[in-house]
Amino acid sequence: MRNRFFRKNKLLLAIVAVFFVGGGIVYAAFFRSSAPQAAPLSVVRGTVRQEVIVTGKTKPVENVDLAFERTGMVEEVDTQVGDKVVPGAVLVKLDTRELQASLREMQASMDAAEAKLAQLKQGTRPEDVQVKRTELAKAKQDLVNDYLEAIPAISDAYAKADDVLRNQIDFLFTNGETSSPRLTFTISNSQLQTDIENMRVVIGAELGQWKTEFGVLTISSSPVELDAALDRDEARITHTATFLTKVSDALSGTITLSASTLATYKTNVNTARTAINTALTNVSSKKQTISSQKIAVQKIQDELDRDLAGTVPEEIQAQTATVAEAQAKTDSISIQITKSTLRSPIAGVVVKQDAKVGQIVTTNSTLVSIISEDNLEIEANVPEVDIGQVTAGNPVQITLDALPGEHFSGKVFYIDPAETVVDGVVNFKVKINFDRVDPRIKSGLTANLAIETKRKEGVLILPQFAVIENDKGTFVKKFEVGIIAEIPVVIGIRSRDGNVEIVSGLSEGDAVVNIGAKTSENQ
Repeated sequence: MRNRFFRKNKLLLAIVAVFFVGGGIVYAAFFRSSAPQAAPLSVVRGTVRQEVIVTGKTKPVENVDLAFERTGMVEEVDTQVGDKVVPGAVLVKLDTRELQASLREMQASMDAAEAKLAQLKQGTRPEDVQVKRTELAKAKQDLVNDYLEAIPAISDAYAKADDVLRNQIDFLFTNGETSSPRLTFTISNSQLQTDIENMRVVIGAELGQWKTEFGVLTISSSPVELDAALDRDEARITHTATFLTKVSDALSGTITLSASTLATYKTNVNTARTAINTALTNVSSKKQTISSQKIAVQKIQDELDRDLAGTVPEEIQAQTATVAEAQAKTDSISIQITKSTLRSPIAGVVVKQDAKVGQIVTTNSTLVSIISEDNLEIEANVPEVDIGQVTAGNPVQITLDALPGEHFSGKVFYIDPAETVVDGVVNFKVKINFDRVDPRIKSGLTANLAIETKRKEGVLILPQFAVIENDKGTFVKKFEVGIIAEIPVVIGIRSRDGNVEIVSGLSEGDAVVNIGAKTSENQ
């Protein structure tokens, strides 16, 4: 039945098939012809600019933070925030009364030094020589008196040492005056015990010798004898003090004494140590007094000898140096007074003023900040991948967020040779100045920068989207006679407006396929 149906309706089926095929062709032709076609692109000559895009901040070209180099009290404040100042304008003053007094004092010292210099050049007067002889006689008599006072000091030191050894700590030993003294208690440090017992023998012998030597000292003894006696006795007292220190250490390490007995022994030993230390201080002090007085006598003697010999050139030179030193100190105080006034080094506007009258300011603490009012620049960070393209003198197109829709221009004038790391990324700081001053531009504004690093004019250009770049190379699809050929090209710099330079592979007027399909409807 099915075969009979197809035989009877063969003509009808053929008609239907032709209808559908024809309709499809018509449909495809209609819709293909109605789709928008991307117009070919022509290679033209034009200008391309290579740019680095960064963001920066406006800042004053001159920006100074001012502080005092010394501590002081603010006496006067002459400016406030917002005030315009000129170079040299007074900003803040410190109280200089103390410095002024020091200056007057130092000026007087300098006058005295100059007077002495004039006197030296004139020579020593007879009455000055007599004054110096009188000073020398007095200094020598003072030295004699010091030596006379040394004998009681030696006597007192001997008495204290003898009393300490034979009375205050004698109870700590058995057979103390023999060659084999023994401590009356046992300590854990056997070596320390042996040292103490041996030192008791030595110090006992020293006391005997000391007594013999002291017996021959009189007010007629020579300074040499008295100096030797002071040296020996100081060494003996020091030895005794060391001995008592070891005894004190032994008491701290005893294992046989009761607490009450130990406390009594320690008290007695501490009393003995105090007495010996006092004796040592007295003898040492007397030695120092005698030594100082000897120096004083020698100094006056030298001065007298100089006066008698007359002024020598070296002395005049020395006094000349003293005058110069006094002058330098005077100048130093004058400079400090000058530095007590804070002055503006530039013309600009005060943006910080923290000084208050009566306030105590510290060294190097910023009180006043001044920025140049109209002379502004832009500081920006350029990533390391772009810094190689930027050079001083590059033109810059500038827009400011604070002044939308307006365009400014400038030039790169400084590139920091050292890197600046920002959030872990290496950057290089660059500075741009404005081509013209605009009073509306303030410090701290955000600036959007297009740094033109390279420009070529009259070169062949194409839009970037017309170029194919892949692993095989760089190509364009060029319209040739009856065909579209894939032509390799070499491109140069790329412009921010989307154009690229065609170095080779195409000629002016060549038509290429719009790979990016930029038509009038989707552009």
